Amino acid sequence: MSVSIQEVLRAGALNGETPIWDDSSACLLWVDVRKPSLHAFDPKTKTDREWEMPAWIGCYGLADQGLVVALRTGLFGFDPKTGALEFLAPPPYDPRRFTFNDGRIDPAGRFLAGTMYVPLKPGDQQKERDHGTPLWRLEPGRTWAPRTQDVHTSNGLAWSPDGRRLYHSDTMRQKIWAWDYDPDSGDMTGRRTFVQLQDLPDGTGPDGASVDGEGFYWCAIYGCGRLHRYDPDGRLEREVVLPIRYPTMPAFGGADLDVIYVTSANWQLDPAERRKAPMEGSILALPAPVSGLPTSRMIPPKPKDGQ
Repeated sequence: MSVSIQEVLRAGALNGETPIWDDSSACLLWVDVRKPSLHAFDPKTKTDREWEMPAWIGCYGLADQGLVVALRTGLFGFDPKTGALEFLAPPPYDPRRFTFNDGRIDPAGRFLAGTMYVPLKPGDQQKERDHGTPLWRLEPGRTWAPRTQDVHTSNGLAWSPDGRRLYHSDTMRQKIWAWDYDPDSGDMTGRRTFVQLQDLPDGTGPDGASVDGEGFYWCAIYGCGRLHRYDPDGRLEREVVLPIRYPTMPAFGGADLDVIYVTSANWQLDPAERRKAPMEGSILALPAPVSGLPTSRMIPPKPKDGQ
């Protein structure tokens, strides 16, 4: 589908990810997983503020005070005013082999995050391509509870407008699932295949995603330079061709949530390829045919009795 697409920030990100519109600052927050760094992009001034992180940053979420950031080494509170990190919880995995990846706050304020298998010994990546961990939820007492079966490259977390359906994907398996979700309890039941992508090259697949106000699921197809919009039955409603090969996640932003921002990556390109394709790793923007949904903020889990 032909649409007006603008490059709003030539970021040169190794692994741009997790764009979130922060209405309190009127900025687009995003991360470079591999640099690693957290950013705040102001569309009005075209300025981009950066905070370096001490370890890979897989995802983050808005909180009542500052942010919560999921680093390879654990979960931390982050104060953008001072740059201070406060340790909250250890990672629920072996950080020598895994790191946090896509994560999001559910409509009731719970923090869920998945992982990807990126061992510190690069050769191990080829030995255990199917290895993974579950999708995790932060529990009272700052512990983690597994919510799914193991997933190699956890991605695509998003909720329907009523909060009663959760979407979740595995990029490696090129599959998107739908779950019945109870907003009150956070229970997940009835997993089924929402979309199984076909005939894609290895190393490509569904990446980050967002849901619009009509309940349609927007997904970046990593390595294929596409955005897909699926209806609630899993039918492809439209495909948007992007001027980049490695889009990572779309998010709705702007005062009326009527702009789709798309982060991207360039880490798979060598220096010569990056010079030939300088838009890879940039942030793009396009008009949204339907406005998005407000971003949820994290509510700290209440301690259990006796804790």
